[in-house]
Amino acid sequence: MTASPLVFMIRWYLRVMGVLLIGYAWFLLLSKHPPLAEVGLIEGPFIVLGAVGIFSSFGVKKTWVMDMVALFISLLSGLFLFSNSVNSSLMSVIVSIGLDPPRAQLIAAILLAAGTALFGAIIGRRILGACLGAGIVFWFAYLASFIQLQLQPVHDPGGNLEPLNPGALVHTSFVMIALASLSAFIGAAVGVALAEVLLDPIYQAVQFFWRRFILRQQTGRGLYQRAARDYPLPTTARGLITPWLSAGLLIVFLVLALGSSELFIYSPDVGLHTSPQTQNGQNMPTHGTVLQENMVSQALGGQSKPFLVYLPPTYNTPQGRNRRYPTLYLLHGSPGNYRDWITAGKADQSADTLIDLKKIPELIMVMPDGNGQISPSEWGNSYDQSQMMETFVAIDLVKYVDQKFRTIAQPADRAIGGLSMGGFGAMNIAVHHPDVFGTVISLGGYYRAEGSVWGNNAHYIRQNSPIDVLPNDQQARKLHIFLGGATQDEPYYTDTMEFAHELDSFSIPYHLDVQKGYHSWQIWQVQLYHALLWLHWG
Repeated sequence: MTASPLVFMIRWYLRVMGVLLIGYAWFLLLSKHPPLAEVGLIEGPFIVLGAVGIFSSFGVKKTWVMDMVALFISLLSGLFLFSNSVNSSLMSVIVSIGLDPPRAQLIAAILLAAGTALFGAIIGRRILGACLGAGIVFWFAYLASFIQLQLQPVHDPGGNLEPLNPGALVHTSFVMIALASLSAFIGAAVGVALAEVLLDPIYQAVQFFWRRFILRQQTGRGLYQRAARDYPLPTTARGLITPWLSAGLLIVFLVLALGSSELFIYSPDVGLHTSPQTQNGQNMPTHGTVLQENMVSQALGGQSKPFLVYLPPTYNTPQGRNRRYPTLYLLHGSPGNYRDWITAGKADQSADTLIDLKKIPELIMVMPDGNGQISPSEWGNSYDQSQMMETFVAIDLVKYVDQKFRTIAQPADRAIGGLSMGGFGAMNIAVHHPDVFGTVISLGGYYRAEGSVWGNNAHYIRQNSPIDVLPNDQQARKLHIFLGGATQDEPYYTDTMEFAHELDSFSIPYHLDVQKGYHSWQIWQVQLYHALLWLHWG
């Protein structure tokens, strides 16, 4: 049976493109001599795509035509949308709303995958072809580079190698594929709908004049209308099974995508690297223990509040049975929760490494939950006294921890720190309670009270603004202060420098840690590491 001209063209197009892709891959292999990881991410997929194209060309059918059109248009659209100019412009917009570049890059790639599929579906009227094209572009434009970057050696702030967790990398890669696929599906579905609204009237007018004045004898309907409107019943087992397989794949993508929140809240590389492998030279544990606890707070009206506790390596050993430890309280930002400092801040990993290397003494870390009915809580006591978050931390939580765990219960061995809202909260609580905390760490924080929790009372707002309180409180001026800022983290960097200048004007000593970067966990990981080294107890 002689193939139609369209089928003939598609077959040879697939064959030529397959040969070109394989030839390009071999050129890269021979000219660059890339490492094995790059071969698997770049050259390997080129060869696979080329081979699939060549072999599938022998089975091309007329029903494939519009899928191939959608695929081809998607690939062309991807070349434009993922170009440096378009991609960089979109990333700049996303960064401007407060996200750091790694998260902005992931979000931009997902949105551009939707755009790629949308253009393919508008022209080709096929969701499958458009999604395949978008998936191919997403792989080569973003995911392969992301995986390649994670395969490079990663070191902690002290220069210690953090081993890659291959299982976590595979899982994260599949989650990203699911996100891009769902985004492409939505884009393709919108594209098909737009084509029906915008292009169908044009196609129908052309077909009407074609039939009316040129081919009166034709009674069949046109290709585009058929592609958009006809839904024939399946006549084969494959035709019956394929929709169910597609629906199942979509459900799998949805399930994977449900686990993607940490990629956007923290960073795309969260959890991909584990603690450095160190040797303490002794028959002692090298890792601490993280426990989840709950306590009932009188300050919060009997509310049960969860928190995490990091116990140092010797805490549960015979050697540490009678030992007491200094305590660091770490407050999360907004939005956030009490798990953030472990999940994204690597607080336990940093402590384990520094303790094992004998660079810091062992310590207990406590990470409470600061979310309340008034949100954000600002870790403060609300003006109407209905939410006493500061009292919960400074009084109830400290008392509970000192009673249950072997702490050194004195201000000189008790510190409080936090990031962003937690940085503000830590400083505000510390200046109000220098008899409880002797040291305060504020990373990416601010120093003037803001938010609805303070009401509209100007005096109460000043009472909860460390920049107004600290200089006039002689006991608070004795606090040991660590400030962290990032040069592109606005307005927090400006807030931090303003607070530092005020401390200078009153000759109040402090330590300032400035990093190049944004309002991100990558910065706070480094600064917490430095703060642990800086801490002086007793």
